[in-house]
Amino acid sequence: MDDHDIALKVLTANIIDAFGAEYGPGVAGHTLVSERLPTVRRFLRDAGYLAGRPGKRARRPAGKPADQVSEAASHELEEWARWQREVRGIGLGCITHRRAWVNRLVDSLCGAGEIDWKACDVNMLNAFITHRSVDLSPASRALIVDATRSLMRWALATGRVDHDLSGGILRARYTRATLPRGLSPAQVQELLGACDPAAVIGIRDRAVITMLWRLGVRCGETAGLGLDDIDWASGRLTVIGKQQRRLTLPIPVDVGQTLVAWLRVRPTGADDRALFVRLRTPIRALTAAGISGIVAHRADQAGLGVVHAHRLRHTAAMNVIAAGGTPIEARELLGHHTASSTRVYARTDLTSLRALTVPFGQVP
Repeated sequence: MDDHDIALKVLTANIIDAFGAEYGPGVAGHTLVSERLPTVRRFLRDAGYLAGRPGKRARRPAGKPADQVSEAASHELEEWARWQREVRGIGLGCITHRRAWVNRLVDSLCGAGEIDWKACDVNMLNAFITHRSVDLSPASRALIVDATRSLMRWALATGRVDHDLSGGILRARYTRATLPRGLSPAQVQELLGACDPAAVIGIRDRAVITMLWRLGVRCGETAGLGLDDIDWASGRLTVIGKQQRRLTLPIPVDVGQTLVAWLRVRPTGADDRALFVRLRTPIRALTAAGISGIVAHRADQAGLGVVHAHRLRHTAAMNVIAAGGTPIEARELLGHHTASSTRVYARTDLTSLRALTVPFGQVP
C-alpha cells in the first residue's frame, strides 16, 4: 500500500484481489500470500475497512453444478459416487462435496464425447489442485487433495488408469494449530437449561444434546438412530458411523433418563421408526442439519453465541481425557478409524502435560 500510495480509507476488495493476483504465488521457501489473504480480508471487514458482511471462510466447494458438466463427465461422476457408496461405504454428504471439488477435473478430460483418462497424469493432477486451491483455506485444500486421491483410486480399481496416480499427488499443508474447542461443564448446563422440560420440543432437544455431549456421536449418526438400535436389556445402543462401521456404545444413566422422557412424549402417529423425529407435519426423522440446528438454536437462547454441534463431540472426548482416561478410550468412544484423529485431544490434558514441563531456570 505504501509503494502504490494507497490509503486505508480507499482500500477495496478489488485492490486486495489485484495484490493477490500479482504476489499470490509467493517466493520459494515462503508462505504463499494466497494462504493468508482470506484472513486479512476477514480482519479488514470486521474492523470496518471493507464493505460487506464479515468474511467467513466457507468450506462449501464452488464447483460446477451437475447440470453444467458434460454428459460423459456426469456419467463418470455418478459411477464414482456409486463406487464410494457401495464399495467404500462413504456417506452421501461426503460424496456430494467430493464431487463438487473435482467435477471440473473430470470435465476437463472430456473429448469427443468421452473421458480420456490416458490424458491424466500426476503433473496434471497437481496443477489442477494448485489452481483450484487458490484463495482457499488449508482445510479446504486438504479436502481437494482427498477428493482427487479418491477419484484416482477409483479410476485404478475400475481399470480406467493402469497405474496408481494417487501416490504422486502432493499433500496439502494442513496442521491443527489450535486446540479442540469443547464446552465447559457450566456451558453444558446452560445449554441444557435452555430446553424447557415442560414442553415436548424441550424434552426432545434435551435428549439430543445429552446424547451428543455424553456419547460424542456425530449429527448424522444421531439422525440415523432408530428405535430398534437401542437395546434396553443390556443398556447399549448401536450407531452406524463413517464407512458404515457399527459402533456399540453404553447408555449412561443421564442419557437413558432423557431418552425415556422423550419416548414417553414422542408423537405416536409417526410412521418413521427414527428415534428423533420432527414435531410438525410431516412427522418424519430429523436430518443431520436438523440435529445441528437444535444445538445452534439452544446455544443462542443460552447466550453462548455460535456453537456448532461438533463442539459437543469435542466435549465428550475432552471429558474422557480430563477424567483420567486414555486416548485409546477416547478413540473407542468416538469411533475413530485411526489413532491420529484422537491424538489431538491429548494436548488438552494440561495436568499430564504440566508434569512434562521443566521449571524455568532448571536444566532438564
